[in-house]
Amino acid sequence: MNPQVMKANNPVLWKIKKLSREVLGNAGSENYRQKLVFDLLNAVRANDQNRFLWILLRALNVHSKDNPKAKELASVLMKVFPSSEADFEKAAYSIIFGIMAGGDEE
Repeated sequence: MNPQVMKANNPVLWKIKKLSREVLGNAGSENYRQKLVFDLLNAVRANDQNRFLWILLRALNVHSKDNPKAKELASVLMKVFPSSEADFEKAAYSIIFGIMAGGDEE
């Protein structure tokens, strides 16, 4: 991936965070979202991009069927992953922060 794509203030990261908030911010119960974030954080800590994507795409599939924003998020993720360890962390934390923000508007 182009190093310019994953700068911290990059619009792609903001789009990922926004879509994650809209799609998964209110998915399931609060306990479900906490477990989802915990599992995603463990995958980031292990630098396991495959596991991270598997967990995330499974959550998208279960909670966002027929949601055009979920499809848009999946499309953006396929452009970002796989990536370097640093870029993976930036994108992963954008997703996690989006989920943690809930469905609330910024």
